[in-house]
Amino acid sequence: MAEPSSQRRRVAFQGEHGAYGEEALRALYGPAVEAVPYPTFRAVFEAVAEGRADAGVLPVESSLGGPVTENVDLLLEHDLEVSSELSLRIHHCLVAPPGLALEDVERALSHPQALAQCAGYLRRRGIQPVAEANTAIAARKVAEEAPPRTAAIASRVSAELYGLTVLEEGVEDSPDNHTRFITVGTAPPRAWRRRKTALAFTVQNEPGALYRVLGAFSGRGLEVSRLESRPQRRAWEYVWCLDVDGALEDPRVREAVEAAQAACITLRVLGSYGVA
Repeated sequence: MAEPSSQRRRVAFQGEHGAYGEEALRALYGPAVEAVPYPTFRAVFEAVAEGRADAGVLPVESSLGGPVTENVDLLLEHDLEVSSELSLRIHHCLVAPPGLALEDVERALSHPQALAQCAGYLRRRGIQPVAEANTAIAARKVAEEAPPRTAAIASRVSAELYGLTVLEEGVEDSPDNHTRFITVGTAPPRAWRRRKTALAFTVQNEPGALYRVLGAFSGRGLEVSRLESRPQRRAWEYVWCLDVDGALEDPRVREAVEAAQAACITLRVLGSYGVA
């Protein structure tokens, strides 16, 4: 991978400044890095793969909205390893241009995951959800274009950045609203108390195939914290994504991965990394 031209570490995220991705980026890498926004998740992956960014920060799962499948698929597509993980508490706000009253709001712009996390609130208020590419992009659009009777669901940081009024705070449906972010590329410079290993594998379509893979981990007392399938390009064939607690340097994890590989058609280590 080519070195980025600047000596200051550049870390990519999707959206605009004020996005939750930038908040996760700052929590992981600190205030000294250069946070570089890109319009799409694919563009973040490409920036890291091509050396225009040292690392990228991407959401992969919401505690309320479920997996961000686009980023799971992009991780499988690219030859980049996961280098760290962060669970970020998400506090959503309903934000609008100054002068728009809460009772006059008819539409709310935001990312589909954010809209899903606030679906109950929007129904109770009778507000129509409208999807945008990112929460901060939604906030900026509302600030710059001021569409009639339209607010955005975004962070308080976005509201302050784009000169919007916070009409209501904490509009997410659950107080336990978290988004799991991963990094690809250069890992954050910090100590880790907990580590995980992520795998992607395929198995024969036959009885017991998946059981044998999972048994490689359970038989060694290792916890599998996530398991999901993603479709391959051939109809009705799938790749499985698995997270197991522990680093690949741990002999039990290494032995389990080797045993699992013997039961798979293919197996790829997506990363062995620290969890914040």
